[in-house]
Amino acid sequence: MMRKNKLINETRSLNELEWLMERVFQKRGFDFREYRRNTLIRRIGRRLKARSSKTYKEYADVLDKDPGEYDKLFNDLTINVTSFFRDQSAFTALEQVVIPALVKKEAKNIRIWSMGCSTGEEPYSIAILLMEFLKQNIKKMDITILATDIDPRALKNAMKGIFSNKAVADIRPSWVEKYFIPAGNNFSVRPELKELITFQTHDMVSDPFYHDFDLVVCRNVLIYFMLPLQIRVLKCIHKELKQGGFLLLGKAEQPAAELNGLFSCVDRNARLYRNIPLQNTGIEWNRKRE
Repeated sequence: MMRKNKLINETRSLNELEWLMERVFQKRGFDFREYRRNTLIRRIGRRLKARSSKTYKEYADVLDKDPGEYDKLFNDLTINVTSFFRDQSAFTALEQVVIPALVKKEAKNIRIWSMGCSTGEEPYSIAILLMEFLKQNIKKMDITILATDIDPRALKNAMKGIFSNKAVADIRPSWVEKYFIPAGNNFSVRPELKELITFQTHDMVSDPFYHDFDLVVCRNVLIYFMLPLQIRVLKCIHKELKQGGFLLLGKAEQPAAELNGLFSCVDRNARLYRNIPLQNTGIEWNRKRE
């Protein structure tokens, strides 16, 4: 009987959670409805504890009485964990495989999208690798790096390009000297590096996708999504990659089995993939852009 009551309570709690996420979406447009339930339970639980709410319905009353709580909830539900050159295997693959391939291609421009860029360390790291390779090979190319995130606060910090001594500690000293300017106890990104990157707010759950990229970096975001949303996002990425374009995922991520044939694996350890042209996959769907 106790086990049955526990299951009933858990089901009721999940139903309330889904009701709360739908309510948050309708009132504020924050769409977390297809995020993994364990992630939502853990992160919303922090807000329930902070506001002494025992149930999701009680917490909904808090949101009604204190609209500022929506911002605190949004901040807890968005994940901003990043660092320069995070996960060495990924950046080794970029440095040794991806960037040489992009520089050798016939086109004179390189287009890269860093999705879920948080406070900017990832796109700045990519820009450093590109600048280094082009200088060593005495080559000029037009570089466009689009860096997007759902969190406008994180993007504001990214655009400032100011980082602490601790944040740049793991960057090669010669690169710190080349690409950063000392500013008191911090370091500021040099203008020539900033100029390569455009920061924009983007919600990959609901916003239209940008087009025609040589490389899309989408790391440590999909793990927070339920499988149907993961599949939908990866399909969109596939459509917007150029033929033979690269996809770099997070260490714990890989294309779902339902997407077999859309991406070929280049480096499994680095989670680096290359897109396969749609006509070669046997998979069809409406490619019309909304």
